[in-house]
Amino acid sequence: MFINKYGLTTLSYKAVYSYQSIKLFILFRIVDPFMHYIFFATLASALVGTSYLKFVVLGNIVYYTCQTMMINFINMFRMERRYGTLELNIASPTNTLYVIIKKGIVPLLDSLFVFLISIILGGILFDLNLPINNIVNIIFLCLVTMFTMFCFSLLFACISLVFSNVNLFLNITLAFLQIFCGVNFGVNKLPEVLEFISRLLPLTHSIEALRTIYRITKYEVTSLLLKELTLGFCYLILSLILVISMEKLARKNGELFKDI
Repeated sequence: MFINKYGLTTLSYKAVYSYQSIKLFILFRIVDPFMHYIFFATLASALVGTSYLKFVVLGNIVYYTCQTMMINFINMFRMERRYGTLELNIASPTNTLYVIIKKGIVPLLDSLFVFLISIILGGILFDLNLPINNIVNIIFLCLVTMFTMFCFSLLFACISLVFSNVNLFLNITLAFLQIFCGVNFGVNKLPEVLEFISRLLPLTHSIEALRTIYRITKYEVTSLLLKELTLGFCYLILSLILVISMEKLARKNGELFKDI
């Protein structure tokens, strides 16, 4: 009755975000991305000139949005793990994946807010004027990118449960994505094998699609977004397999972790 009254999404918000004040929210969701974009824009301008600035900023907008979602997912799983409630979710008669996805709505909305704020900051600071004639592609891009990020973050969060040092695993993964997803340079500059790997990662096609919408690069937007959507479904299937395996193992052994 308590869960039916408040809902898993509301309870997740109260559990994970209860410590956040308005000041902290503004700091981490507006000021922090602002400083992130300024840093990489300044670095790009100093190294290769201002002509490359918009290219780098658009890549970092997608990257920072993904980073926000991944950190939120990790934090959600980490709190569940710390207070021993993750095992209770698995022991519950409610479908485990349903519970996780309902709780994941809050990180999804949080990341969507960051993406929209970042687009606004890009327009104000770097003259990245929103191409109104491409508004349908932008909406499609937003939906596809959020879906793929959500599925990848879910997979990533499940895998992170086997690591004792989650922060180290998170930082390594984020650094890997920043290098191999074309955030600060085109993936076509990578060796052929590494470029193939980058095409299997999230963000790569979304970043290229966003740059194309803003007329920074020339690709087929629809084709890129369909590839990104396909990757999202693949990550979702892997997440389903992992969650089901994790649940079966926990029920069999009577525990989810051997070493916390």
